[in-house]
Amino acid sequence: MNISGQNRKMKVDFKTPIQYFLNLNNESYLLNSYIGSKLKIKWQGVITCIECGRKTKKSYDQGYCFVCSRDLPENEMCSVRPELCDHKNGNEAAQEFWRTHCNIDHFVYLSLTSGVKVGITRHYNIPDRWIDQGAVKGLVIAKVPERILSGKIEVAVSKNFADKTNWRKMLKGECEDFDLKEYREKAHELFPEDMKCYALENEEIQELVYPVQSAPDKITSHNLDKIPEFEDTLTGIKGQYLIFETRVINLRKYAGYHLEFDMTTVP
Repeated sequence: MNISGQNRKMKVDFKTPIQYFLNLNNESYLLNSYIGSKLKIKWQGVITCIECGRKTKKSYDQGYCFVCSRDLPENEMCSVRPELCDHKNGNEAAQEFWRTHCNIDHFVYLSLTSGVKVGITRHYNIPDRWIDQGAVKGLVIAKVPERILSGKIEVAVSKNFADKTNWRKMLKGECEDFDLKEYREKAHELFPEDMKCYALENEEIQELVYPVQSAPDKITSHNLDKIPEFEDTLTGIKGQYLIFETRVINLRKYAGYHLEFDMTTVP
């Protein structure tokens, strides 16, 4: 199969194992059947904004041109610092974004990636959020009616919990099997007093299985900006990473890049 187009983050289907789909020009192509096969990836030298479509020399915020990265509400500081969300006091576009994306139910969760991690997401992003992180387990620990509240809980909990993932350990599957329900109790104790009412006690742990045959002993991330073309054997997919025999590549990092994929299944 030879396909090409503007790349966006892979789509997923929550099955066992998780099904991954290349997302090129908003068309989906199942990838799982190509694990064990040679795969060639080539950057065609073009980047276009995933929002407005204009050509750009550099991709910002995982796929945007500079103007969209600067001006769109979804790219403001609270995208990474939700406890600072102030969209409801912004301009008309920001207020509309607040109504549709911020003033809605959000989950606070624990996930098991390279260790136990605390995070937040909009209610409709579970389990996709965990899959994007490469989590092998996930547990919702709170439900709040507005983004800023989830951010404040996350800040309080992350003083004693990690909020980052060691992506190399995640890809190699190097993680102890922690009991997320025990960590939930510890996390609930860290909630601000006026937000303990949002704690959830009875959610069940979800387990996630990835289509990974193997990972290289030394995890090296391929840089398409420096080496725009390579060929290697695909050995797995986890998070938003394609795992090869000698390297890995984070496809989400190259959102907006026009890529060509050439692959054939093993007989």
